[in-house]
Amino acid sequence: MRVVDCLIIVIDAVTGHGAALENLWKIADKLDLPRIIVINKMDKSQADFDGTMEKLRAKFSKEVVPVEVPIGQGDDFKGDFSLLKHEVPEELKETVAIHKEMLIEGVAEIDETILTEYLENKEITEEELKEHLITALDHDKIFPVFCASATKNIGTEDILDALVSWMPPANEKEIPAKDNIKVKPDAKEPFSAYVFKTVSEAHIGNLTYIRVYSGTIMPSSPVLNATKGKDERIGQIITMRGKTKVDLPQLTAGDIAVLPKLKITGTGDTLCDKNKAIIFEPTTYPEPAMSFAVRPKSKADQEKMALGLSNFTHEDPTFKMSYNAETKETVISGMGDVHLEVILKKIKERYNIDIEIGEPRIPYKETILGKAKGQGKYKKQTGGRGQYGDTWLEIEPLPRGKAFEFVNKVVGGAIPRNYIPAVEKGVREAMGSGVIAGYPVVDLKITLFDGSYHEVDSSDMAFKIAASMGFKKIFQEAKPILLEPIVEITVSVPPEFVGEVTGDLNKRRGRIANIEADKVIAAVPQGEISKYATDLRSFTHGQGTFSTKFSHYEQVPPQTQQKLVETYKKLKE
Repeated sequence: MRVVDCLIIVIDAVTGHGAALENLWKIADKLDLPRIIVINKMDKSQADFDGTMEKLRAKFSKEVVPVEVPIGQGDDFKGDFSLLKHEVPEELKETVAIHKEMLIEGVAEIDETILTEYLENKEITEEELKEHLITALDHDKIFPVFCASATKNIGTEDILDALVSWMPPANEKEIPAKDNIKVKPDAKEPFSAYVFKTVSEAHIGNLTYIRVYSGTIMPSSPVLNATKGKDERIGQIITMRGKTKVDLPQLTAGDIAVLPKLKITGTGDTLCDKNKAIIFEPTTYPEPAMSFAVRPKSKADQEKMALGLSNFTHEDPTFKMSYNAETKETVISGMGDVHLEVILKKIKERYNIDIEIGEPRIPYKETILGKAKGQGKYKKQTGGRGQYGDTWLEIEPLPRGKAFEFVNKVVGGAIPRNYIPAVEKGVREAMGSGVIAGYPVVDLKITLFDGSYHEVDSSDMAFKIAASMGFKKIFQEAKPILLEPIVEITVSVPPEFVGEVTGDLNKRRGRIANIEADKVIAAVPQGEISKYATDLRSFTHGQGTFSTKFSHYEQVPPQTQQKLVETYKKLKE
């Protein structure tokens, strides 16, 4: 939508408009895009032109107006009749009069004289009405509605005619760039273009889709990638006709085309003349709303999966991939479950790999509330040299976010200095794999205050094992707890859903921080919103969006801790 000049919005004559249209309409308003609406499937048995029109006008604007009416509906749908015509068949006079009044009222937004003429029964010519209609369209003051049956090819020609003769041409509107620059859509101006899409194709590489806003460019031309501040060379210029690539001799203002095999250019970049650098504002993309943990069914496909996922992060700026070192998972994030499933399906087709998905593990952490002391001793006697390490450790909590502190208070050579690093290493390794539920341990202080060694059998390995054993023992005695990540969630919804959102977040143990007319901000445990995208979409009929950012860690409730500890025990068994 960022790079088009107008929209055709297709509505089902039976089911009406879906929730997605409301979001699309908001974006179209923001981008000042003229739009025409087509009520399709007029040949279906329950098609309802007037009912669909009424719902559209109630939801969006009284400026949604018909420019034609259907001749028959359902099985009797034979075609459409233009409201711009003067000679009206007898059987359509009543319906034409009703709908033409809507059209005239809409056009009157630009010029009230036309409404006065209509009410005074003065003749309004077809050309006069069309001229006002086009002006109103240009100013986003009117949204004409057509009726059609795509499968029977009824009404298609009228829509295409309107698209050509009513909608603004692609080289007409000045485009704003950074630093208050206005780009004239003129073939003689310096070249400038915006990259709105990148697709990676096997055996070819990247296909870069651009919209040219000014100037002219030919194959093998040098240009500047102003976003990255580096030179780029355009090789071949093509357009896509389905999957067929068609060579183009040049591009000029208003064109949309594809540039294969660009080296450094990605989605959101600006290409321009080297002597006149400009940058178009990049598109602001919403934050991902849903995440999956992914792994290949075959370990041999790990590298192919990583390559495929990485390529898609370049193609789709709303798709993110990361590796969580704490949970040891590859996590992909996107706008919803369907979005991620489509990407995984494409990866399977392109790279011939099967990928398993699951919910990402929540990065809980373990810590303590109390203090404890204890011994960790490792003694192993074999036929030859044995293993001996003996440590006495004290454990105590640190404030949140202080991670870990190791203190050596051994005196009198009870443990030789060269074994002290092995003791710390043993503790750190035990902390990494967790004690009560398998999650990393944080925010505590360990003091090594005593121990003993053997002249022959002691070693770094023996002291490392002894320290690990001692740490796990005293950790269990120091009131261990689990910490859960808390995120700040911002939910944007129409005002009528604000109450439902706050109630739902309260059920998820959320604490409401701020409520506005169309926005709710709350602190909520990350584990409570793993499927929030689907739930929000369900109870707001697709109109709700949200974003999250990490806030802090808090102690989990006892019942949650108990479940996690039990799950860990079963896994170990």
